[in-house]
Amino acid sequence: MSKSDKEKNRIKDEFDQIQSESTNFDISSHLATMDDLPDLGEIEIYDYESDLTSSSKQSSDVLGSLVDLYLSDIPKLKEHPYILAKMKEDSLVYAESLFLAKMTRKNFLSQLRQVDNGDNSARMHEVVNQTIGQMRENSKFLMGQRTEFEKFYKTLRKDLGFNEIENEEINPQKIVEELKDSKDEDGDITDNRKLNDLIKLAMINKDKEKQDKKKR
Repeated sequence: MSKSDKEKNRIKDEFDQIQSESTNFDISSHLATMDDLPDLGEIEIYDYESDLTSSSKQSSDVLGSLVDLYLSDIPKLKEHPYILAKMKEDSLVYAESLFLAKMTRKNFLSQLRQVDNGDNSARMHEVVNQTIGQMRENSKFLMGQRTEFEKFYKTLRKDLGFNEIENEEINPQKIVEELKDSKDEDGDITDNRKLNDLIKLAMINKDKEKQDKKKR
């Protein structure tokens, strides 16, 4: 038998001996119990899918209400395939921006907790300040997106000749704009209550005019 074979047999014999002596070995007696461990608290797994879903819903609500604001009186235009496709695309873009803003805020809170736990290095404070700046940029970007969406639908109405609502109904918002800076007989600025009364009176007069026309 060669030297290498002898060494292999020796190692095999030692391994068999260890195996035979360890048949009744209880590993649990050598492990720490729950009482031996510090209170680590519950481990929470962040639900990113939930944030994505809520961002999508919030975005759809914003875009839907915006389109209703500018195109609710033009049903055919509101239901046009291009408008529907644009709403869907804009909603996706806005949802992504909302999600990124939420993730930046989540990251910011994590950084603040690190500082609270004693990480007061200059680098840590630099990172916190950078994140604050990013949060401001996110807010600015979201506001800019909404403004662009509003501008598109305002311009669309104007370009297609729907700048004014083409019906005979009273437009309360238009009355408010016309009377916003008006004064009453005593020279006082017309307040909201008086504006509401004027709008109500205008609507009553409009109804009376319609009734008179029907009688004729």
